[in-house]
Amino acid sequence: MATIKEMASGVADKAGTALGKVHDLVKPMKKSEHEIIRPSFTEGNISPKAAIMMMYYLIALDGEVSEDEMKQFDEMGMAIDSMYPHMKQTFISECKKQMDKAIDPEDYYDVIQEGADYALTHIPRSKFSEITPKLLLWNLLVIAQSDREYAEIERKFLKFTARKLDIDKSVFLEMEQTIQTLQMLDAEMEWLKTTDRPYAVIEKMVKELEERQQIIRKSIAALIA
Repeated sequence: MATIKEMASGVADKAGTALGKVHDLVKPMKKSEHEIIRPSFTEGNISPKAAIMMMYYLIALDGEVSEDEMKQFDEMGMAIDSMYPHMKQTFISECKKQMDKAIDPEDYYDVIQEGADYALTHIPRSKFSEITPKLLLWNLLVIAQSDREYAEIERKFLKFTARKLDIDKSVFLEMEQTIQTLQMLDAEMEWLKTTDRPYAVIEKMVKELEERQQIIRKSIAALIA
């Protein structure tokens, strides 16, 4: 089984050029990896169930889940847990049951945060999962920024998650900046493809951008590990 460091490296490799392909950002789990530490809620890594519920809460923050978001959610769920197809509706139903507790529209964010709090503190940690707190936060950040529209309510939710997982604010801010920097580098590379500059000039510039991306990927891999 890959180590956390190896998985983090894979995460970082994908983040620079495929932020929207979230299924590549986590390591698949085998069916035998569902054993849970009971009754500990603090030892081990984040369970697949908790991770999947956190992702659903994130995409549901605006009050609706689009077809593209659902497709993204399915891809991530399959990557996290091989049993996802069988458990998908159960996980979603639990999330929706929590969200239905909102009495007034202004309560909606609060009930989602309460659900997220429960997922992170009451669903037992898994001794087989490789979803570390930092890796979960990274993937949530990637999902939030995959469409290049990082809403303030998403940031609020992610800041809450970082606090709940006891992740230092400097780590959270560095992750944010890393994703934004990788997005800018991706955009610059895409722009270069549309220019009519000489090939030799474009090739040199692309190489420089790729070298910058590689440095950033190594940095985030070390941070997540």
